[in-house]
Amino acid sequence: MHPENNLMTFGMKRILHLAMMTAIGCMLTLNANAQLSTNPDKFLGNITTDWTYMDFDGFKFSDYWNQVTPENATKWGCVEAPRGQYNWWNADVAANYASQHGFPFKFHTLIWGSQYPEWMDNLSTDQQYQAIVQWYDAVKAHYPNLEMIDVVNEAIAGHAPAPFKNALGGDGVTGYDWIIKAFEMAAERWPDAILIYNDYNTFNYNTYDFINLVKTLRDAGAPIDAYGCQSHDLGGMTGSNFSTVMATIQNALKMPMYITEYDIGDNSDANQKWNYMEHFPVMWEADYCAGVTIWGWIYGHTWLGNENNGTKGNSGLIKNKVERSALTWLRDYMQTAAAKNAKSPFPGMKKEASVYIKADKIVLSANEKVNISISARVKNKTIQKIELYLNGSLYKTFTSAPYTTDYTPASAGDYQLKAVVTTTDGKKYERIGGFKVYPPRTPYNGAITVPGTIEFENFDKGADGLTFHDSDTNNEGTSAYRTDGGGVDIVTGNNGYAIGYTATGEWLEYTLNVTKAGEYAFEAYASHGNNVQAGFDISLVTDGQNVQLAHVNITQTDDNKWSTYNKFTGSFSKQLPAGKQILRVTITGPYINLDKMTLTCTKETNGINTPVVTEETQGAIYNLAGQRVDDSYKGIVIINGRKVVRR
Repeated sequence: MHPENNLMTFGMKRILHLAMMTAIGCMLTLNANAQLSTNPDKFLGNITTDWTYMDFDGFKFSDYWNQVTPENATKWGCVEAPRGQYNWWNADVAANYASQHGFPFKFHTLIWGSQYPEWMDNLSTDQQYQAIVQWYDAVKAHYPNLEMIDVVNEAIAGHAPAPFKNALGGDGVTGYDWIIKAFEMAAERWPDAILIYNDYNTFNYNTYDFINLVKTLRDAGAPIDAYGCQSHDLGGMTGSNFSTVMATIQNALKMPMYITEYDIGDNSDANQKWNYMEHFPVMWEADYCAGVTIWGWIYGHTWLGNENNGTKGNSGLIKNKVERSALTWLRDYMQTAAAKNAKSPFPGMKKEASVYIKADKIVLSANEKVNISISARVKNKTIQKIELYLNGSLYKTFTSAPYTTDYTPASAGDYQLKAVVTTTDGKKYERIGGFKVYPPRTPYNGAITVPGTIEFENFDKGADGLTFHDSDTNNEGTSAYRTDGGGVDIVTGNNGYAIGYTATGEWLEYTLNVTKAGEYAFEAYASHGNNVQAGFDISLVTDGQNVQLAHVNITQTDDNKWSTYNKFTGSFSKQLPAGKQILRVTITGPYINLDKMTLTCTKETNGINTPVVTEETQGAIYNLAGQRVDDSYKGIVIINGRKVVRR
């Protein structure tokens, strides 16, 4: 019920309701007869209650909210608990409700490192990939016209990155190749859906990790349309501080944003209301915010709270059949002109255009060529031209596909890209991207001669993302040895220096001078004082792809100390070609110290690995220059890190 449509003030009505409840011993509700938001371009949504229910305990979901996200029912582990058996019942409750009431339904989520089927852990990497494809296809078959999808959820290190990510390509060159692949697979099946990356602690603890991840996806050309900030972590944060952090993220990403899982768990009505008053105008009135989804609305039936002291579900907005003060404030706020007229990056809550810029290298050296491509699709419209801007100046205008070009930067720096798509009706759509240029890569003490020994601390000079990747900027070890390490932790040990404080996904690269082409064995020295699965991959960086040579499992040292280094041996699965090569070492399991690795040629050959001859192989296809090509390309290509002949 809207106050302006009634002769009584809202306060008078509130008093009347309370008086009636006291008089007849019955608690009446203050349900509105229409959703709280009347803004046509952005939604105010919520989740299913107790997994399944929409209307609950006499309260109608559609009297409050105009978007729905299933809390759990669309997570892979809930849908396909036994392999090949799909239970869509709970998900359909929400999807059908949204359809019947004419508001958006969001699928949450395709890929997540939690609540995935347990049987995935027992599959090989190839089998896991096939299972992911089957999962995507099953969702597509059941929901062919999804409007919004949380494609990947909580992939920041320390959150819940998918343990099966290697099936999607692993960290790869960008550090997030597997996420890019997940988005590409989603875009192939739902080109008109808004594809979202979703994560938590974005405003308080992992702000720059979140920015780095999403920016990497954006600049690498992933078909990501928006970023989702879960907002479970805003309790007690002032509106001013919230506004500052939210703007910091947006200024770095320049993309549409969703507030995806907002909740304030507090038994105090006054505290909960204060938080809503501080946060909601900031998020709702941001013109880059496309919508807000609150994570639960019935007290006692939300995930947040302390179950042990009887406060489980204390983020709920309706308690004992009475609206809490945060909800009554929210209704009043949503009727203000500021709320009704707030702008959205998705007018009508729909995606009109898909525009993505891809630089085939997002980190490169000066005088190194970068290939730039733009993919553009505008629903129900014709593209007239696409203008590509480089550092603010028009670089090239395209009037027909393919929208591809290249550029060779002469100096180091940050390079900004912007694509402006103009349709024949004069409408414009924009997308930004970029790449970072560093001084040329140089070996630390000259190219390492192979056969020979690689000291792991002597990785190539360059920058994070070019010659190494470190997960933080802290030098927890000694910085005296190398001042150009950019946060890589170097420790003393094994009568010298070693790489320490390692985390999953970190990598280091080394320039080799291979004097003997052929088959190789290795002896690596490492320590591991923690009882967790640990190890590293060894690969060659060839034609822009990582070609796997070996995986090394590192077992816990006998005395549980990082000061004790054990020897780990093995052989490369592929031959080393002669000449200059780039070797990459990638941490696949954390908390190991890496000292050195000796490479021995066991059989000298011509160094040529025979390509696999096949008519058809699944996976992204790249030519020998590292450029993405389509299925029509014939000849020697790279698929899943190996050379393949396509006829």
